[in-house]
Amino acid sequence: MTRATTTAVISLVLAGASQAAITTTGGDAVLSPAPASTLLGAIESNTIARAFNEVSSFTLATNLPVNATTPGVYSSNGSLTPGVIAAGTVVNSHYLYVDPVGDGPAMYEGFVEFDQPILGVIVLRNGLNSSDFLGAPGTTYGDNVARGMELSGNEAFTITLSQFRVNFRFNTTTATDDIRIITAVPAPGAAAMIGLAATACLRRRRNLRG
Repeated sequence: MTRATTTAVISLVLAGASQAAITTTGGDAVLSPAPASTLLGAIESNTIARAFNEVSSFTLATNLPVNATTPGVYSSNGSLTPGVIAAGTVVNSHYLYVDPVGDGPAMYEGFVEFDQPILGVIVLRNGLNSSDFLGAPGTTYGDNVARGMELSGNEAFTITLSQFRVNFRFNTTTATDDIRIITAVPAPGAAAMIGLAATACLRRRRNLRG
């Protein structure tokens, strides 16, 4: 393997380490490109929950309030674990939403997994509206009277123990159901360690070839 190839491989490893992303979806969740709009009625479906990546490696200028911070099942507002992601934290954001056809109703269940741990989840209307600065560039976000989740027995989400996965159950009629998930960005030292490991692996392979 040439030095140029080695450098290219290490660059790809470091790039992957620095930008967290959605890795897997299941059930009704489908990984999608960031849409032009999440406004009510813009993209309707009774079977698909759209998941997409928003900003990456974004440094928070102010504290970011979130509605859930710890693993657990959240099926009521009282079960939420509010917290704050501190200003100066470098984060990635991701969005999951559904918009039923016409007046619905529609139910959706599934999961979304990430390659970096979840720092916080935003599901309430006010928090979603105030965190749209984390939205995907070029996507128009809009408020509606029931934006977010109305947590109940029919609507719930889970942050799994690993903190790399969100399970969800949406039940909606004439409004969107929405979740914004904030994930970590690896520290520079962690990315450097991954790069060193990649270098060592490539050298070892070259030595074995003789």
